Amino acid sequence: MYIQRNKKNGKTCSVLLCSKYRSGGKVKTHTEANLSRLPADVILIIENALRNTGESMVCLKDISVSSCIDYGHVCVLLELLHALRIDETLEKVLPTGDTLLIKAMIIGKIITGGSKLCIFNWLVRESGICKILGLDMSGCTVTDLYDSLKRLSVHQPKIEKKWFRYHKGSQRRIFLYDVTSSYFEGDKNELAAYGYNRDGKKGKKQLCMGLLTAEDGFPLRIQAFKGNTPDSVTVAGQILYLKREFGAEQIVFVGDRGMRILYNIDNDAELGEADIDFITGLTHAEISTLIEQGQIELNLFKRDLAEVKVDASTSPGNRDMRYILSINPELEAKELFFLENRRNRADVLVEEIRKSWNKRCVRNAENRRKQQENPKKYKHLKTELTVKNIDGYKHRVNRAIEECGMGKYYSMETIDGEKFEIAFHQDGFDRSRSLSGKYVVCTNVPQEDMTAEQVRGQYKNLQQVEHAFRDLKSDNISIRPVFHRRERQTRGHVLLCMFAYAIIKEMENRLFPFLKKYNRTQHTQLAFNDLTAELNNIKICELKIGTGVVSIQRPELSALQKNIFEALNIDPEKLIK
Repeated sequence: MYIQRNKKNGKTCSVLLCSKYRSGGKVKTHTEANLSRLPADVILIIENALRNTGESMVCLKDISVSSCIDYGHVCVLLELLHALRIDETLEKVLPTGDTLLIKAMIIGKIITGGSKLCIFNWLVRESGICKILGLDMSGCTVTDLYDSLKRLSVHQPKIEKKWFRYHKGSQRRIFLYDVTSSYFEGDKNELAAYGYNRDGKKGKKQLCMGLLTAEDGFPLRIQAFKGNTPDSVTVAGQILYLKREFGAEQIVFVGDRGMRILYNIDNDAELGEADIDFITGLTHAEISTLIEQGQIELNLFKRDLAEVKVDASTSPGNRDMRYILSINPELEAKELFFLENRRNRADVLVEEIRKSWNKRCVRNAENRRKQQENPKKYKHLKTELTVKNIDGYKHRVNRAIEECGMGKYYSMETIDGEKFEIAFHQDGFDRSRSLSGKYVVCTNVPQEDMTAEQVRGQYKNLQQVEHAFRDLKSDNISIRPVFHRRERQTRGHVLLCMFAYAIIKEMENRLFPFLKKYNRTQHTQLAFNDLTAELNNIKICELKIGTGVVSIQRPELSALQKNIFEALNIDPEKLIK
């Protein structure tokens, strides 16, 4: 049986309860009852009963939502965590309890961006998510999270080997490396030290982090160092670790000019024997030296690439070298503006100090004249610059020049009671202007293995590591500030954040092509965080229907949410499964 609604002039004129039967080889309709006089809700109940035979009827008031979980984002993160084999990497090394806590902290770090206490409170609140993770938080304290971080750090070498093997690190040839820093809240951490602060947090102690990635920026290893560790000191250890522990046979190590790769290879016997290929940049001082030695010429710098080969007989390190020369017009304009602006600022500051010195000298001369006219009356007047006065003027000049970053272009000739002479080295300044926007990438990779364009491209790929640092420090992960005090927990925190970045990196790789197309076709300006916010809006709900019946349901996905799951290549039905 079924409900049949008859319409006339677009309006329902009758509602009939009908059934079908066959007579004489034809299907005919029989009207069982006329329901037109019944209330609409009663008709709907009858219709639902007919449609859902075998199911019990429940009053609307007996249906309730017992719990609701913001699960869309968590579901995606768990799927990617599994796809990247993070759970498998941890399970092979750590006990089950630690593995579950580390996985929960990775997810919690991305969701909350907070401290371990913040993540712990989030897990306590989100009992439904803990159930899905298989994590029992009863009897668990925040100390258990710290202990798991400690064991994660203790087993880091084994975990790194598993991670490197799972992501076919030994089959890779090109490795990118860079160093950044992260500041501490407090100064009691065992790795904390004052150093070159990249975060602009004056007065904060910090730690340094070296990140090793594949050529596409996928993280392979991260290591924490004391906050005062120079970048170049960390290079040899990374290369030798690739050789010894990871078993990488062919290595092209790519690092920026601050890594001083050539210096490390030339001054480390073991590294020199390791037969490492490298790609790195040269500082302006190194470029100037090559120009003075006649190995490269200034007129070779153009927008197009120029390559200069130097054989082992004339190379400083007794090796065949290739220098890739180019110029960046935008960087050239920026550096020229910087140089001129800083010079003008330094000239103004030095001139102000000169005027102050001159004013004092004029006053001293006037005081001497007054003393000659009336020694008794003016005997207390100051007539000469003291050593302390002269040292004060020198200090002011040095500070002004250093603040402008122009110390190598100015020198203090004489400052005393008679002379105020500050020399400006025009030749050095002109040399710096001539090198503005110009850069040299050097490598020992043979030309048949990598063209000049490919060498420069691999050097530019260091932007991938810089992007990783931005993600680590942004709200996507929030690795800083570091609140830990013990070295083990701190190293575990850094490794945990690397795994979190691997998930974010994979999400970005899958979502950015879709996002670019979507913004272009829909005339929107959505960002990555807008898509994660959409995922956060997806919930799964536990419905209580009548007595003893529980159903897990999710709301209907919007068109954008469906597109996000499609771009991520994740089945939305996994939300329920």
